Amino acid sequence: MRRRGRQQCNGRDCNRRMGQFLDPALLLLLKQAPAHGYTLLNRMAEFGLDFLAPTVIYRALREMEERGWISSTWNEEETQGPPRRVYALAPAGRAILDCCIAQLQSTQQVLEYLLALHDELAPDDVALATNSTSIPEEVTMRVVIPANGANLDAPTSPIFGRSQMFILVDPETLEFEALRNPALDAPGGAGVQAAQTVLQYGVGAVIAPSLGPNAFRVIQAAGIPVYRMEGATVRDVLAAFKAGQLTRLESPGDDHIGIGGGRRRGGRG
Repeated sequence: MRRRGRQQCNGRDCNRRMGQFLDPALLLLLKQAPAHGYTLLNRMAEFGLDFLAPTVIYRALREMEERGWISSTWNEEETQGPPRRVYALAPAGRAILDCCIAQLQSTQQVLEYLLALHDELAPDDVALATNSTSIPEEVTMRVVIPANGANLDAPTSPIFGRSQMFILVDPETLEFEALRNPALDAPGGAGVQAAQTVLQYGVGAVIAPSLGPNAFRVIQAAGIPVYRMEGATVRDVLAAFKAGQLTRLESPGDDHIGIGGGRRRGGRG
């Protein structure tokens, strides 16, 4: 009979789920540098996988070599003991790793939403403590505006996730910080990555022309208001925001936004 109501998160079910990260963890370590099996085994703690038995690690390495993801050679330069097998990443393994990372990046948005929803359901004192660090309105209120330039007179970007820069600015003092968009050239999920990036800087409001469903959900789950952007430059948008002329974005826009006259790019707004 299936057991229910487990009170500890160190049982077999939790470990099995964590074990799903074994293949990408091994491939990533081998992308960093070729390594002995025991070196890879010792580094499993970095990924929270140190609960796995050595036989599991070596079986995974053997299976990946059979699939052509990795290769191995014998290191005969050891001064003591028998030669040891050295594993290296093969071209096919590099492609598999890229695929795994893309899947993990798409899963990341779900995790962010899950954790944000959990925080919302936390006790009031925990929620208040979280909100006080996420939105420091008592100290300063900064808004973020997507732009294709690094100053207040820069033109605004028509696509949030694909903007060159994010201008984080205090509307009252006009003190600003230009943040390069790390998701500009992301192959997918640019809107979500961009949203997660700006939220790390404690903004009090997001101003955007539109947001895709996933990016909108991430920002909404963080309790940050989103306003529809109006204005040709960052300074124009700020003036409209201070005058109360910007309307709230209550729902997400299209899942994909075309670039360059309808050409699609693999990201979300």
